[in-house]
This record gives sequence, C-alpha cells and structure tokens, in this order.
Amino acid sequence: MKRRILSALTVATVALAGSAVAPTAASASDAWGIVCNLTQNTWLRAAPHAQVLRTLTSGRGFRWHGQVWAEDDDVWIYGHGAEDPAIDGWVPGGNTTC
Repeated sequence: MKRRILSALTVATVALAGSAVAPTAASASDAWGIVCNLTQNTWLRAAPHAQVLRTLTSGRGFRWHGQVWAEDDDVWIYGHGAEDPAIDGWVPGGNTTC
C-alpha cells in the first residue's frame, strides 16, 4: 500500500512539474527585415570584405534589414542569419535568394 501511494505521488509530482514548464520564445532580432535563404555556406562579416563574425549554413534563413552596399558587381546586404539572430552583419547578395 505504501508503495502504491508513493508511486502515485511520484507520478503526480512529475506530471505537475512537466506541465509547469512554460515554453520560452525564440530569441530573434526585432529589426524589420525580408526573409531570404542562403544558397551556400556564407561568412557573416562585420563590414563588406572585413572580419568574419561567423559562418552561416546553406539552406538556412537570412533576415535582410534593407541595407545594401554596392560597388560595380560587388553587392552586399546587411542582416542576420537564423543560427544567431543576435549578430547582425554583411553577406554577399549573390549568396542569397533575396
């Protein structure tokens, strides 16, 4: 009888603890942007042709914040990748589906 009560209390405790866990919202930049896809692995840079901040993976999303740097055929767009929405930077425009 004690085991049955103990088992019932354990199950109830686990069930209550599981239902008390609230899902957390995904963190993402709240900046406006157009969602694009990356066509190849791409370096996210601090500025066009500057220091690499991280590598973004092909097929993942990239949120373009509308800023463009262009000189001749060299076009870069500013935003953040799906891997780390807290880090904004520049990627070559030709590496996205925007």
